[in-house]
Amino acid sequence: MLKKVLLILFLVFSIISFNSPVNAENSLKAAFIRGNDLWIKVGDKEKRITAGNYVRYPKWSYDGHWVAYLKGGESPYNGDLWLYNIKINKHFKVKSNITRDFQWSPRENKIGFLKGKDLFVLNTATSFLGSQVAANIENFSWQPDGKGLLTSSKESEKLNSDIILSKVLLGRQKPLVKHFFTVPVGENELYISTSQFKWSHDRKWISFLMVPTASLSADSNMLCILSSNGQAFKRVDEMLNYEEWFQWGPAKHTLGYISGIGREALKNKQLKTVCVPDFHRVVHTPKGYADRDFAWKNNDILYASRSKESELVDVNERPLPSIFEVSKKQRQVTFPSKKEGDFAPQFLDRSLIWVRTDREKANVFVSRNSGEELWIRDITLGTWYYEKWHWDEVLDLYEGMGIGNR
Repeated sequence: MLKKVLLILFLVFSIISFNSPVNAENSLKAAFIRGNDLWIKVGDKEKRITAGNYVRYPKWSYDGHWVAYLKGGESPYNGDLWLYNIKINKHFKVKSNITRDFQWSPRENKIGFLKGKDLFVLNTATSFLGSQVAANIENFSWQPDGKGLLTSSKESEKLNSDIILSKVLLGRQKPLVKHFFTVPVGENELYISTSQFKWSHDRKWISFLMVPTASLSADSNMLCILSSNGQAFKRVDEMLNYEEWFQWGPAKHTLGYISGIGREALKNKQLKTVCVPDFHRVVHTPKGYADRDFAWKNNDILYASRSKESELVDVNERPLPSIFEVSKKQRQVTFPSKKEGDFAPQFLDRSLIWVRTDREKANVFVSRNSGEELWIRDITLGTWYYEKWHWDEVLDLYEGMGIGNR
C-alpha cells in the first residue's frame, strides 16, 4: 500500500514539474515538431501535445504557460491558429486561415494575429475570439511595453506609395490609432510592406525591412533603422527577407545582420554589425565564406552558421555549415561530419543550442561547459529555399520573461 501511495505521489510530482515553468525555471524549454505533431521538452522531459496533426510555427507566450501554433494548413505558412495551455493541458481554436506572423505580447498573455489584412488581438484572460483593432495592415509588432502595437500600411493602392507606420494603443474601450512615421518610397520603387519590427535593448531604435513585391523580395529587401521618436531614419543595407537575419545586441546600440542580394544562401551573404547613431559598419565574414544564420552570445561575441561559398551545384555537393564564434578573433566551435550541417544557433541559459541536419533528419544539440550533447532527437525538417532552412517552422525555444522584442 505504501509503495502505491509513493508511486502516485511521484507521478503527480512529475506531472506538476513538467507542466510548471516556474518549477523548471533553470531548465531549457522547447516547443518543437516531430512527425508533424507538437511536442514540448522541459529539461530532459518530453511530452507529445497533438496526435495526427499537421502543426507548424510553435511560439511560446512570454511566461511559458501557453504555446500558439498553426494546424492543418495547406502550406506551412498559414492554417488554423490554436493555443495550448500547459497548466491545464487544453487546446483552444482561435481562427482559420491565419498567417505565420502571429505574435505574443512581451508582457501579457495576449496574442496579435492577421486575418487577411485585419489585425486582431486576443486576451487569453477574457476570450478566445479576438477583437479587431486595425484594418489594412501589412505587418505589425507589439511595442516593448505590451501596451500597443506598431503597424505598417500602404498609403494607397499604388505600388510606389509611401508606407505608413502607426501606433495602435490598447487598454481603452476602442483602440486608438496614431500616425507615427511615413517611410518614403521613391517613384521607381516597388516597396509594398515591411517586416515585423525589432527594438534595441533601451527601446530607442527600431529596425525593420522594407519589402518589395514578391519576385523582387526573393532577392533583395532594404534594412532600415528608425529612432523611436521618429526623428532619425536611415536605409542601412540590402538583405534577404528573413527576420531572424537581423537582431539587436543584448545591451548596446549594435544591430547584427546578414547582408547580400541574391536568393541563394550559399554565396554573397556576409555577417555585419552596424552601430547607431554613427552607422559605422563592420564585416565579420571572411572572404570565400557565407554566413547563413547567427545569434548574439553577448555584446562582443556572436555565433555564425558558416560554410564555404558555393554555386547551386548538385545538392549532395553543396557545403553545409558549422558554427563559428565571432569576435576580434574567430574560431570554429562545432564540428559536424561532412554530411551534416549546423544551423539556427541560439544562446540561452549559458548554453549554445543549434539544429544539426543531414538533409534527411534533424536533431537539436546543446553545448555547455562539458561539451556538446544531443538534446532533442528527430525533429521534423524545416522547409528550405535556395539553401535557406526555416527552422522556426519546427522549433521555438523559451527565452524567459522580460526578454522583450529584440
